[in-house]
Amino acid sequence: MIQLVVAVRDAAADAFGRPFFVPSKAAAIRSFSDEVNRVDENNAFNKHPKDFALYEIGSYDDSIGALTSVDVPVLLIQADQCVST
Repeated sequence: MIQLVVAVRDAAADAFGRPFFVPSKAAAIRSFSDEVNRVDENNAFNKHPKDFALYEIGSYDDSIGALTSVDVPVLLIQADQCVST
C-alpha cells in the first residue's frame, strides 16, 4: 500500500516537524484539523495557528519498503484555514 508522508512546518521555528504516514491527503488534513482545534494550553497549533502548515513531503510503499520524496514540499493546508469558529 502506498502511504503519504506528511510533516508540519513551523514558520516561527523555520523547521519541519517529524514526518508521519497517512493513507490519503483527506485523512492527513482531517487529522491536522482535529489537532489544530484541540483546545489545550500546551497545544501550539491551537494557540498559534498562523505559524503552522501541513505539507506532503513524499510517499512510502510498504510492500517494498521504499520511501520517495518530492522535490519541493507540497502545501496541503495552513492551520489557520482549519480553525473552527
